[in-house]
Amino acid sequence: MPTSYDLVQYPSLPFDRSHPDQLAVMATLFGLEPAPPQKCRVLEIACADGGNIIPMACELPESTFLGFDLAEAVVENGKRLIAELGLTNIRIEQMDLMDAGPELGQFDYIIAHGLYSWVPEPVRDRLMSVTKSLLAPQGVAYISYNALPGCRIREMFREMLLIHLRDVTDPQERIKQARQFLECLKQSKERSGDMGNFLRIEAEFLLDQGPVVLFHDELGEVYHPVFVHDFAAHAGRFGLQFLAEASFPEMQARKFPQEILDLAEQWSGGDRVMRELYYDFMRGRVFRRTLLCHDNIQVAGELVEDRIADLYAASQAKPVSSTPNLREGVAEEFTGIRGASAKTAHPLAKAALLLLGKEWPETLSFLDLVNSSARLIGEQPDEKSMIRILFGTFAAGLVELHAVPPRCVSEPGPFPATTALARLQARQGIKITTLRHTTVEAEGEIERHLLTLLDGSRDFKDLVREMAPQIATSRDEAARRLRDNLQKLARFGLLVA
Repeated sequence: MPTSYDLVQYPSLPFDRSHPDQLAVMATLFGLEPAPPQKCRVLEIACADGGNIIPMACELPESTFLGFDLAEAVVENGKRLIAELGLTNIRIEQMDLMDAGPELGQFDYIIAHGLYSWVPEPVRDRLMSVTKSLLAPQGVAYISYNALPGCRIREMFREMLLIHLRDVTDPQERIKQARQFLECLKQSKERSGDMGNFLRIEAEFLLDQGPVVLFHDELGEVYHPVFVHDFAAHAGRFGLQFLAEASFPEMQARKFPQEILDLAEQWSGGDRVMRELYYDFMRGRVFRRTLLCHDNIQVAGELVEDRIADLYAASQAKPVSSTPNLREGVAEEFTGIRGASAKTAHPLAKAALLLLGKEWPETLSFLDLVNSSARLIGEQPDEKSMIRILFGTFAAGLVELHAVPPRCVSEPGPFPATTALARLQARQGIKITTLRHTTVEAEGEIERHLLTLLDGSRDFKDLVREMAPQIATSRDEAARRLRDNLQKLARFGLLVA
């Protein structure tokens, strides 16, 4: 019998924080000995058409991947893509979670994104049971869910929509009328002040999520947001424990005054999960991506800073000043994505951020960063200071840490190349998956055509010759525009050569 996901297929995209590389980073920093991402076993439950794990399988050929989903139509789409790419280290199957058992094997990393809050209680229990039984001894599970208290707001809109659609059963008509209703709320001028702004902002957010997400996430039969301590208690009943959030910056509350943070620590009694709960209260958090591990493992109470030295760093940090001063005592501000920023007068910190920004999207090993930064400011290498610098900038969201470097390059080579997956997606006209496990939109047919040509068989002159009729009136202008396009693709993390 077709599911709602067969009738209205859900967009399946890569989720960067669910990548084995990122799961290994968080496990390492909180005291575990996770399997190396280069050679691991990954299971994704409710994987849809594999938009999350197929790119992983492309980039980690010595690792093995299994995904399953209840919706047959999306599974068939995934199987076709796997066949087109010629992948042999991944399988996607049609399966009910209630039927999953030990015959599937054991996995170092288990992913369940967008499932927990949208299935009935017996299925949530089964998810925890299966995760416990299939997770390797030092394994990490990633489970996302709608979080309270923030989702009380979403629940209010959901209830209004369900009343409005009480007599509408056709999926497309439900989507159409739901969007029409939200447009009315968005444009309403009846209420002014904070409440009017609140209604308009939330309606706009739900509209921006897209019609398919609105249909499944807000209008689904089950909608079960939870407090983080209740989620952790549920996991605990099945022999699992809270390890961390998938994003370390999301575990911080840096914008609150220290006295507020001290109160939150006092109220939590030093309990890590209760601290997370009080932070959720302060921020009105709506969504969580929580990592779990077996409850017989000793998890570090705080991030183990010294383990940063085992990892690689990357950053999109840019100095606010056009000519940053690296001398002691001169403060410079650096900005990154999603509002991340840091101001420092520490010469080593300024040098490290400049170097990482220059190398982006490539990574630098800890020792390379230590030595290169020291040379830039004419000082002796200082590993302890670099650990503190990376800890602070990682917590602020300005620096990424990796267990294994993504194989993207910062500059196009003599024979520019992207991945087979990116070339296929460019031909299909859909979002392009980067080597950083994110997506970008190709800007028009010219950029898509360029991506399809980047198989490593053409040098720059070949590309100019093929692209010139589309992008410029002269060969020189075509060469300039092509260089700019290739550089942009490199910065996105789309080039392997």
